Amino acid sequence: MNRVQKIACFVLAVMAITLSATAATVAILYYKCGMPTARSGFGILGFLGLAGLANVIFRPKKGKVEFDERDALIHKRSMILAYSTFWLIFVFGSMTAWAIIGPEGHISVNVLPLMVCGAGILVVTVQSVAILIQYGWRNKNNE
Repeated sequence: MNRVQKIACFVLAVMAITLSATAATVAILYYKCGMPTARSGFGILGFLGLAGLANVIFRPKKGKVEFDERDALIHKRSMILAYSTFWLIFVFGSMTAWAIIGPEGHISVNVLPLMVCGAGILVVTVQSVAILIQYGWRNKNNE
């Protein structure tokens, strides 16, 4: 497994663990304490920042080429797929909200940070999955 694959696996693991822990915490707090207290469970989403440590944990080795033309093409394709998926979901979600609420309805501004957080999670997750799929889930050097 090369460095890019290791980073993608690490990011997906952090995402899965953090989102699972957040969902469980919010559900338990909602059941025990009600909605105002349950919102505090979203603080666990701060652990998504650990995904940013992937580049520090998996540093490139000195004197070794870690990123060639194929890797650059895979990275470019995964970014295109991630942002294309983001725009499809964003437009579909916006139009669905408009269709449900109607042109005279209002959406709270508290939804905006949730949209930004959700968009970031979506883009990073799709990009990581696309990287792993393009590499074929195996070692790059075995080809």
